[in-house]
Amino acid sequence: SSGGSSGGGSSGRNISGVAVQGCPASRKPFHVVLTATADNYQSWQCRIMYHHWQRVRDSDPAGRCTELTGFTRLVASPGGRPDGLEAEIPSHFTPEYEPADISRFHGYRVINRPRSVTYFLKSARYAALQEEYLLVAETDHVLLQPIPNRAERGSPMAYLFGYMGPNPTHAPFIKRVWPAGGEAGYKQVQSIGPSPVLIHRADLEEVAGPWSETAVKLKTDPQADRTLGWVIEMWGYSIASASIGLRHQVFRDFQVEPGALSSAAQLDGFPLRYWIFHYTYQFEYYLDGTPCQPWTIGEFSLDKRHFSAEPPPYPLPDPPPGANKAAFFLVGAFNEAMRALGTAWPRRQPAPGSSEPPLQSVYGRRRLDWFGRHANGFATELRTMPLIKRLVGSEWACEDGSSLQLGGNGDARWRSGRSGRWGSMNNPDLGGACPVGACIYVDVSGSHNVAVNGSSLTVMRLFYRTASATPEVVARCHRSGGGA
Repeated sequence: SSGGSSGGGSSGRNISGVAVQGCPASRKPFHVVLTATADNYQSWQCRIMYHHWQRVRDSDPAGRCTELTGFTRLVASPGGRPDGLEAEIPSHFTPEYEPADISRFHGYRVINRPRSVTYFLKSARYAALQEEYLLVAETDHVLLQPIPNRAERGSPMAYLFGYMGPNPTHAPFIKRVWPAGGEAGYKQVQSIGPSPVLIHRADLEEVAGPWSETAVKLKTDPQADRTLGWVIEMWGYSIASASIGLRHQVFRDFQVEPGALSSAAQLDGFPLRYWIFHYTYQFEYYLDGTPCQPWTIGEFSLDKRHFSAEPPPYPLPDPPPGANKAAFFLVGAFNEAMRALGTAWPRRQPAPGSSEPPLQSVYGRRRLDWFGRHANGFATELRTMPLIKRLVGSEWACEDGSSLQLGGNGDARWRSGRSGRWGSMNNPDLGGACPVGACIYVDVSGSHNVAVNGSSLTVMRLFYRTASATPEVVARCHRSGGGA
C-alpha cells in the first residue's frame, strides 16, 4: 500500500490554482512536497513551515498569478497511517521502513525520504496534481519570499552544498553504486541534494527510483557510510541524477543556513537575498551577545534538536542584544507561527502570575552532560567565568551531614559519594532565586540549581523560571575547604 491522503487546512485569501486567466505565459506554478516522518520532532517543524508557506503565498505580489499553488506534506509513518495533522496540513502518508530495515541502515531514518517519494509518485493524489513542477522541501525550511520558477524540463533548480565536493576519494564507492560512470564518474556528480530542488514532474519520476536505490546501496556500503555520514541520502540523489544525465541549475542563494557564527558576508542582504531559511545550525550565545565557538551550548541556545521530544513553548524569548539578525528572525518566525496556531499549539508558557510551572525553552541547556564533558564545555567556563574559577576544587559541608565537592574537571560528588556534573547556570529566567553570575547547577542525585552567596550555597530542586511559588530548597551548605 502507498498510504492515503487528506485535504488539510487552508488560510488567507483563496488562491485560484494552476489555471488562472490573465496571468503571464511565463508563469509556471509548482507544488510543494514537504518530506517528513511522523515523529514529534518533525511534526512541529512541519507546522512552522506550512504557516510560512501560506504567509508567502498570500502576500505574493503576483496575487492570483502566484506560482505557489499547492502543498502536500509527504509523511513516512508506521504502516502509512495518518498522524493527526492531516486536518491542518494537506498530507499524504506512505509506509516507513520497518524497524529491521532501519536497524540495517544503522538507525538512519532519512532514508525514508526517497522511498516515500517513489510511493507518492504512484498515488492517486499525485496523479491529480495540476502542477507540472514540484519543490521538494524539508521540515526545517522557512520560506522567505516567493521562489521564481526557473526550472525547465531536464534542468531542475538546486542549492549548491559547498561541503559535498565530489573528489577522487569518493570515486571507488561511486563506481560501485554506479558502475556505468566508470573511474571518472565522480566528476559528473554535482554538489546538490534532493532538497531544496524545484523540478519538473517528469524529471522527478525518472530520478526517484534510482535515488532510492542508490541511497540504500550507499548506506549499506561500509566505506561510503563512513565517508559520507548523515548526508549520504543527499549523495544518493546527486549520484542518481548523474547516472541519468540530469544536470541541475545550481543557486548559492537558494537557501541560507545561518548560525551564531555566520559571517557578515553571509548575512549581507538577509533575508530577501535568499528564498529559504534552513535552520540546521545552532544559535549559541553568551548573555552578552558573544557567539559561542563550535560544539558549545550557549547561555542562550536556539537549536531545533533541543525540541526532539516536545515542541518549543510559545513564546520564545528574544536572543541577547548583539546576536545577529538571523537569530532574531528565526525567533520571530517561530513565534509568529505558534501565535497564529493559537490554542492548537500544544505548549505555551503559563500566563504571568500563574502558579503553573514554567517550561524550559532556550536557557539552561549548558548542563547537558555531553556538553559539560566536551573540550569547549567546562574547560571554557573555567577559563572565562570568575564564579567557576572561584569554586573549582572547593568542598562544602551541608546541614544534612553530607559533603559536596566541586571538581576541577566539572565532576561533582555529593551524598554517599554519588557523582555527577556541575557548571555555570547564567539564566536570566531564574530571577533573584538564582541570579546571573551567582548561580550554578549541580546534577547529582537529581538536577539542582544552586545559588552562591559568598561562603554558602542554597541547593534547590531544578526549576527554569521563578514562579509564584518559592523554589524548593533541598540543602544548605557552607564552605569547608578548597577553591580560590
